[in-house]
Amino acid sequence: MTYRTLTHRAPILAAAGLTGALLLTGCQDETRLTQLDQSGVSNEELVGEEITLTNDVEGIYGEEFLTMGDEQTVVFVTEMPADLRPGDEVEATGTVASGDLFSEPGDRERLYQLTDAQTANYLVNREPELYLTEATVTVVE
Repeated sequence: MTYRTLTHRAPILAAAGLTGALLLTGCQDETRLTQLDQSGVSNEELVGEEITLTNDVEGIYGEEFLTMGDEQTVVFVTEMPADLRPGDEVEATGTVASGDLFSEPGDRERLYQLTDAQTANYLVNREPELYLTEATVTVVE
């Protein structure tokens, strides 16, 4: 499944296996959700689950999404915190989704409006991956 628009519509996905919220914390260089797969949790089990990631913000793209950690995990937010800046440590709690992030032409056009061409091309050309949708983001004090 793919994220169809930048208007926070998440695909409705069934949760398989896990119960409760998963937590991935600590300021680390990588926050890519696949780290959980290394701990024995499969990606299929993560899709549809609510998890929390804590890391530094790498990039902010309008009011719609941000990237965190060295691997620039994409987080689609419900409301961007006021005065958020790259480098701020945040906690993001949202639903795990999987797929191509910006596969629709309208998504790509909007992305090119939010960022420079190099960053937009990087985000568009990434492999299908896990990301967070409908995330609540708070700055860690």
